[in-house]
Amino acid sequence: MAKTTTVRAMMEVKKKDNVSRILKKLGMNHSEAINIFYSLIEEYEGLPFDLRIPNPRSEVMKHLNNSIKKNRRLGELLAK
Repeated sequence: MAKTTTVRAMMEVKKKDNVSRILKKLGMNHSEAINIFYSLIEEYEGLPFDLRIPNPRSEVMKHLNNSIKKNRRLGELLAK
């Protein structure tokens, strides 16, 4: 068996629960889905979809901006 490692990600509980229901319908768990995603990143040598600048008022942008703020604060705390 190949060596394995752990990948951790933070996300909203509601999002994880919604994705869990979808993955269950597909007969998959989170680890399998993440492994598929990582395999696609290897295959494409990048993300397997185009990145575009989203509407600044979209939920995605609100989440991204909040995440950036949290990570900046974390970086400041770790730098001390």
